Amino acid sequence: MQLPITIGLHRSRFIDTFILVVALLASLAILAFPRHLAVQATLLLVVWGIVLRALRQCSRMFSAIRLESDGRVSVISLGGNEFSVAELLPGATVHPWLTVLRLKTTENRILPLILAADSLEANDFRRLRVFLRWRADFSAPDGAA
Repeated sequence: MQLPITIGLHRSRFIDTFILVVALLASLAILAFPRHLAVQATLLLVVWGIVLRALRQCSRMFSAIRLESDGRVSVISLGGNEFSVAELLPGATVHPWLTVLRLKTTENRILPLILAADSLEANDFRRLRVFLRWRADFSAPDGAA
């Protein structure tokens, strides 16, 4: 694998569809049980408020990610034009169809990066998973080299 690798990111239709299907099922479940109309309306507002928050959380924060040869990760914020170094925090989840990372930016903000298989090209997704499993040094204990 030739590093550095720059990977363009886009919003996942799979995750959006999943969230909306779960919201619709929750709404149908609320409406299926006979309760007072005010209780049902309140529950529906809560469910759809959570859905809107989830969709906002899953929105793209980065337009591209670059994998460096020394195990570092650099990102370009949405609307930005320059890479900035981000620290990979422990607790990444790497699966064949979903990868979840937590990145600490130079502004000390901790941001989740949720990538489904449709968020990037198939070869780039494979390279990212290989990089996270074999090259990145984010799960070593403090002080370990």
